[in-house]
Amino acid sequence: MICFACIAPHGDMDLDEGLRAAMEELGRRFAAAAPDVAIVVTPHSVHVEGHFAVVTAGKVAEWETDAEAAAALLEASLPILGVSYGGNDPATAEFPLDWGSEVPLSFLRPSRVLVVSPARDRPLEEHLQLGQVLASSTLLQGKRVALVASADHGHAHAADGPYGFDPAAAEYDARLQEILASGRLDFLPLAELVEDAKADSLWQLLVLQGTVGEAARVDVLAYAAPTYYGMLVAEIQTAA
Repeated sequence: MICFACIAPHGDMDLDEGLRAAMEELGRRFAAAAPDVAIVVTPHSVHVEGHFAVVTAGKVAEWETDAEAAAALLEASLPILGVSYGGNDPATAEFPLDWGSEVPLSFLRPSRVLVVSPARDRPLEEHLQLGQVLASSTLLQGKRVALVASADHGHAHAADGPYGFDPAAAEYDARLQEILASGRLDFLPLAELVEDAKADSLWQLLVLQGTVGEAARVDVLAYAAPTYYGMLVAEIQTAA
């Protein structure tokens, strides 16, 4: 069962005290939910052309991989490939930790992880389907599961940033917050802004939507854009 779900930033937490405090609170809520495994959907791990990817290495840095869940995910009727690193035996291999996973995990501290990469060259609807697969009883096998959408948002908030300034960044972030406040998770409308906003979140948000469903209660703990990109911390709960 999905016992916990969240949107967690992976930017510099030292840029805003409110964001850091929100992530610390998210960590407390995560611990109270007591998940057996955290599925982290990150845009900064390995990229496989034309495919989603799931880490099959036995460890991702200090975290143990849930090998059963990884194997089950590879059986899904979606273009998903398993990836490992280093040692030739995945069971003893250790995968590098990307910052999209590192930042949320440093606050959440799960016992086991399943690291999944979205695929920007796949249809958006397939990201919803991936979320539905992640929520399936076959994959979870009685486990208590947390879904972590690692996501920063508009990346064109500042003219001196690497992507320059575009008002679409602020519009994207504002519309995201409107969706989260609406009581219905439907992130597909963000697609019309995502390119100009240089947003780094739509694909992970769609996986989250597919996992928890559209009817959800959202508690936004913090939002800030202290530099060129926007960061948001939120807990998402499925409707009872």
